[in-house]
Amino acid sequence: MEALVYTFLLVSKELVFFAIFFREPPKVPTKNTK
Repeated sequence: MEALVYTFLLVSKELVFFAIFFREPPKVPTKNTK
């Protein structure tokens, strides 16, 4: 159960991150972050 919850949290976090990243226009250079 814990493994499933952990993976679910990771996936949900990634989905939210990508959603926000793609939703907002790439105005800020993300070269420093990567």
